[in-house]
Amino acid sequence: MVQFVALSKEKHAEFALSDLNDISAYVSRPTLPVYGAEISRLALHYPLAFIHQEQGYGVHLLCSLSSELPNAWITPEGKWLGNYIPAIIRQSPFTIAPNDEGKRIVCVDQDDLRLGDQGRPLFEAGEPTEFLSGMIKLLEQLYLNGVGTQKAIDLIASYELIVPWPLIVRHGEAQETPIKGVFRIDEAKLNQLEDDQWLALRRAGAIPLIYGQLLSMGHLGKLLQILQHKTDLLANNAVAAENLNAFFGEDDDSGLNFDSI
Repeated sequence: MVQFVALSKEKHAEFALSDLNDISAYVSRPTLPVYGAEISRLALHYPLAFIHQEQGYGVHLLCSLSSELPNAWITPEGKWLGNYIPAIIRQSPFTIAPNDEGKRIVCVDQDDLRLGDQGRPLFEAGEPTEFLSGMIKLLEQLYLNGVGTQKAIDLIASYELIVPWPLIVRHGEAQETPIKGVFRIDEAKLNQLEDDQWLALRRAGAIPLIYGQLLSMGHLGKLLQILQHKTDLLANNAVAAENLNAFFGEDDDSGLNFDSI
């Protein structure tokens, strides 16, 4: 489990961060949490679902449907399928979290393998480098967006619009495995909302999240196909990993800035 510590110019003065060339560390993650600002882009290519968390629900990108299968969107070479890498991966190994006094602090996973003496320095002459300053700005924006996303999800849940997504994976001709713990928007209940409820959802920024999740459900078949390709690849190497990119269309650049999240 990742253990974040407060980023310190004293403790981490000599640290540098190498490029994100291998994301194999995420290969066992069946879902990845996403920010509301990403929904419009992720919903075009990936299935999104609500996952029950310690407190309420969170919106996640579905990466697998079985603990026995790896993340569908990561190739054997540790590359992400598609041109848009979710922000939760791109912000690593950093995050922002409130301390005991409620003040937001920048934290780092100092055990991350990308941290060392090679790459882009985090500090110079005791001050954050341009790279780290840009990262901190991104983290601040992501944190605030995450807070707003959670408020929108909580409002959606209060209207009982989040319901179980009945998914079943079939193995061969007879065996079926139900997938539990995955939730979706109840479109029928959505269409029955009162006008004031619709207005509240709009004001909370929940409408793009709602329709993004509904739209994204059409990509469940893509997830199943890629998982089947991966199963074949592991079994007899019959499918070249690079061919998986055929599932995705062209997208614009996704450099590390908030505008392209």
